[in-house]
Amino acid sequence: MSRSSQFSKTSLSRGSNRAQDARLDIRARALCDPQNSAFFDARVCLPNAESYRDQEPQQIYRVHENGKKRLYSRRVLDVERGSFTPLVFTTTGGIGKECIRYHSRLAELIIAKKGEHYSQTISWIRARTSFVLLRSSLVCLRGSRVKRRTAFDCNNCDFEIAVAEGAIDTV
Repeated sequence: MSRSSQFSKTSLSRGSNRAQDARLDIRARALCDPQNSAFFDARVCLPNAESYRDQEPQQIYRVHENGKKRLYSRRVLDVERGSFTPLVFTTTGGIGKECIRYHSRLAELIIAKKGEHYSQTISWIRARTSFVLLRSSLVCLRGSRVKRRTAFDCNNCDFEIAVAEGAIDTV
């Protein structure tokens, strides 16, 4: 049964994204479960906005995580047969609870594969994420000059050297 016919037979909740071409930002195989795919959708918010003036950072993260879950969670579970995790970031460098768990799981998998230290690995992940978010913010502000895609090879990366060269403080 194709996904399109499966989608038409599945009744999604009222707030779900029902578009046939709805796509999530990231798909990873065997991240949470060896047999299933994990889907992620990122959102970046401005915590200093007037609408968030009376809210604590954790409340802001929870609002955005719940919004993403409302849009995609049921669709991923029923149609894609995978797990869904919303990744919420702020423009000031904060990350939501679900994103922290995702970073920890990713660090665990890298440690198991490469035998690195947890503190160096998690620092490297956070630094790479910060640079990607910064780069995307700059592209939004000034526009893209050249489209180029480079694949990052995690197998040939020495985390100790990357942390030292980047002057990343390990916790």
